[in-house]
Amino acid sequence: MKISKYSFGTGDRFAQQGEAQLAAMMKARQELGIDFTPVWNKSNREHNIVHSEPIGTRQEADDAVKALQYSGAYFVDADHINMNNVDRFIDCCDFFTLDVADYIGKPASEESIAAFVKANEKYLGELQIPGIEQPFVLTEALLREKAEKFLFAVQEAGRIYRHIAQVKAADNFIPEVSMDEVDEAQTPIDMFIILHAIALEGIPAQTIAPKFTGR
Repeated sequence: MKISKYSFGTGDRFAQQGEAQLAAMMKARQELGIDFTPVWNKSNREHNIVHSEPIGTRQEADDAVKALQYSGAYFVDADHINMNNVDRFIDCCDFFTLDVADYIGKPASEESIAAFVKANEKYLGELQIPGIEQPFVLTEALLREKAEKFLFAVQEAGRIYRHIAQVKAADNFIPEVSMDEVDEAQTPIDMFIILHAIALEGIPAQTIAPKFTGR
């Protein structure tokens, strides 16, 4: 299962606006010529606040698609979920935002940190990231510092991903890794380390949600 390059989250918190939102997206696709995929996203916290269930979000999305005869891809996102609440969403969703922000800064094992540092030795020295003119310098000390900060969080994302994959099979959902609900935005070096950790963890993440500063 693959998502298109562009997606659009609906934020239909009360499951009342599905048709209107989908109609607007269909109109935008036609007028702007941009192929983006609707994603009905709602978090566990939001379900608890309004006393709803994930099946309601799925039903709203399916009903809107049927009513408007929409033939493109669309997804229902278990937004900002973790291991404590993922089971509530597994049957209804095909997009999972693995929120591991709370695990940033928690220590991974020394063995896994050492293995991660060794796996990244080839990047030590001057590191050129495409799209950024100024190169970065990655030292072993900096690499270890970033591993100590982010590795455990990515390992937790892997644990959640594998739990979902055991139930739904890996080809039946879109995984996203989220680290956006934090105080500080991730730097380009942070993102490089996080993405490599995600790859080594075996998570086929199709999208990632870092902290966005608006700048």
